[in-house]
Amino acid sequence: MSTSATVPNYMFLFREPLSPPELAPDQMQQSFQRWLDWVAAMRAKGQYVAGEPLEPTPGRVLRGAPVVAVTDGPYAEAKEVIGGYMVIRAASLVEAEAIARDCPGLADGGSVEVRQVMPVSE
Repeated sequence: MSTSATVPNYMFLFREPLSPPELAPDQMQQSFQRWLDWVAAMRAKGQYVAGEPLEPTPGRVLRGAPVVAVTDGPYAEAKEVIGGYMVIRAASLVEAEAIARDCPGLADGGSVEVRQVMPVSE
């Protein structure tokens, strides 16, 4: 796959249940290995750009206008929290979705939001 500027980037937002299933240590290691293997496969194809998991601790939500308000988040009524993100290269939304279908988190009850990144020229 070409890595030229004409190939769009897509962001994966990984959401996980607020109450994820309890995993034994060996199951956690297997899950982690599936993630590493998935990323390695994308790197080998030139699809992976960047990504990181997020700390499980709450963050902050800022809302604007007329005054910026800051609140703790995520909220208790939320069903899912964003657990991490990834940026990949794909020729189309359909291709990005096909890549996301292999996400190891889906097997654990999570979800992946796939969004095209809007290029901004400097």
